[in-house]
Amino acid sequence: MATLVLDNGAYTAKIGYSQEKVSVIPNCQFRSKTSRLKTFTANQLDEIKDPSGLFYILPFQKGYLVNWDVQRKVWDHLFGKEMFKVEFADTSIIITEPYFNFTSIQESMNEILFEEYQFQSALRTNTGFLSAHHYFHNKPSELCCLVVDTGFSFTHISPYCRSRKMKEGIRRSELRSLVPAHLPVSVLLPANPICYSWEGGKLLAHHPDYDEMVVTREEYEENGHCICEEKFDI
Repeated sequence: MATLVLDNGAYTAKIGYSQEKVSVIPNCQFRSKTSRLKTFTANQLDEIKDPSGLFYILPFQKGYLVNWDVQRKVWDHLFGKEMFKVEFADTSIIITEPYFNFTSIQESMNEILFEEYQFQSALRTNTGFLSAHHYFHNKPSELCCLVVDTGFSFTHISPYCRSRKMKEGIRRSELRSLVPAHLPVSVLLPANPICYSWEGGKLLAHHPDYDEMVVTREEYEENGHCICEEKFDI
């Protein structure tokens, strides 16, 4: 079974199969200010010679996915024949969403992934978890880390210990006073920070426990949203 990793950011989507390379694509649609009949989706922007006359239509507002019509069109394009040619019945998806995402948005995503697209299985998670998984994979002797995730809308600072998220320590936008002054701190800036969490998802897809972390379509059809709430630590 193939695994598709989608870091679904508010500005760009980082997407690719776990055995292939990542593609960074605008997560939005574009329309001309002079002729609004023509709409461009995601990387169709590359076809435009003069993008100065365009305005953006974003699926995210203030860091949360609220415009599902635009997001569906972007995903239809990414999953379709022009891009990744997804065979949904034989594909698992790892997809990111914000920390402390609203329950209504989580449930909408479940419905779209399982009922509309009908992926074989899915894992919804945060970019911080994927980044921490990447970090601990490369540095197995480390016990803890702070993931500073600066996105399009805001910054989250999230502590992880042995790959487990410490929810009570997550902060938004404020970095001060998170580490006692007497403790040594080392800072890692990845060579490609935009795709660092996607690379973590790629590693996670090949982890021996991956099948236990996902929710299958059969489990969702039998148990509904409650099985996703039980398994996905958002």
